[in-house]
This record gives sequence, structure tokens and C-alpha cells, in this order.
Amino acid sequence: MLSTPLRYVGLTLCLALPVLAGQSIEVQIKGFDDGVKSTAGQDYKEAVLFAKREAIERAGVTVKSLTTIEDYLLRSDYIESQAEAVLEPGYDVLDIGYQSDGSYLVVLTGKVSLLAQGEPSDATPTPESPLFAALSRLSAAPQQFELSLSDIGSYPIEKAYFANNEQFVIHYDYRNGVMTLNEIDKGIMQLAGTYRTDTDSGKVKLDFNSDGSADGRWTFFLASGAMTIRRK
Repeated sequence: MLSTPLRYVGLTLCLALPVLAGQSIEVQIKGFDDGVKSTAGQDYKEAVLFAKREAIERAGVTVKSLTTIEDYLLRSDYIESQAEAVLEPGYDVLDIGYQSDGSYLVVLTGKVSLLAQGEPSDATPTPESPLFAALSRLSAAPQQFELSLSDIGSYPIEKAYFANNEQFVIHYDYRNGVMTLNEIDKGIMQLAGTYRTDTDSGKVKLDFNSDGSADGRWTFFLASGAMTIRRK
């Protein structure tokens, strides 16, 4: 796993006057990738992510500094979900591209809604929990896992992330399947929640293992079946 320090994101505020929670400010934010050249698509995503991170910090939510590629993978979905809450519709991302020093540059412009001072800054549970460690492994590399449904088939997990300090969300490639697991802050390895697809919805219960895999069942009215999360 690489551990190259990530670049800080530059920020230019277009409004210098004091503003209060509930108001919005115009921003123009430069976002850089991690400085390690991979593909243009991946480097663009990294640059946009860092611009969004700065945007939500401008809104009053402090995001723990991302210092390694592993942290980036773990926290990217959390940042995306928070950015949706503070970036007002209609923002633009200008794709500048690679610079002379090899970094990838984008510029995000738009308006950011300010949040109340002292609002909780980090929605992920404390890292001491064994369950947190297991879910972190799943969220850091969801493409390495698949979800199996008895008598139906096995399907890739598209993404997995901490929605807040009580919920963990898994998207899987079966009829746009989405699973929401609740009470992840309780510290036990068994989680219950709900699932929904384009054709049905029901309940799930999973027992997680330390490597991020899990075993459990899905229930839809009177029907039920085994559900597992396994590494490919």
C-alpha cells in the first residue's frame, strides 16, 4: 500500500465578508490529486474529492486530515456524502488536467451552505471497535468483495461506506441493490438492517468477520435465504 503524503487543497473565497450559519458563500477551490500518476480518470476523481473536502470544511465541518492512500480509500465515500449536504446545486468542476509538476488540477466553483458552529465533524465510529476495523476493510476495497444470495447468484459490491456513526451502507450489482445496516456504534459484530432493489425490499441480518466478510440472511415477507459477503 502506498503512503505518499497527499497534497493540500488551495482555496479562494470570493466573498470576504463575515457570514453566519445558514447562509452561503461563493467559493473557488483548487483541487489536486495525490501526486502519484495513475490514470487520468482516477487522478481527476482524487482532485475533485480533495476540492470537495475543502468545501465541506469551509461549511464548518472539520474532516480529519487525509495523509495516506489508505485513508483516502476509507474516507472518500464519507466525504462525498457530506459534500452533497453543503454544496448547493449548480456547482461546476473545471477539468484543468495535468500540470508541469505532474499533479492533476481541477477548480470547483459554486456556493457552500454554512453549518452551525460545533456540529459533529466526523461521522465514522471510533477505530477501537473490532466491527469498525472489519467494516473499514470492506469500505476501503469494496471491489475485492462480492455478495452472494442463495439460489440467486453472486454479485460485485460496488461501494461500501459509513453513512454516519450509526449506519453502514453497501451498494451491490443486483437490480441496483442497496443495503443499510444500523447501530454500528454498538460494538457487536452482528448487524441488522434493510435492503432494497428495483423489484423488492426486505430485512437483512449479518455476522461480520474481522476481514470484512460476513454471513447472514435476507428476508422478504415469507421468503428468506442465505446471504454472504466474501472476498473474490
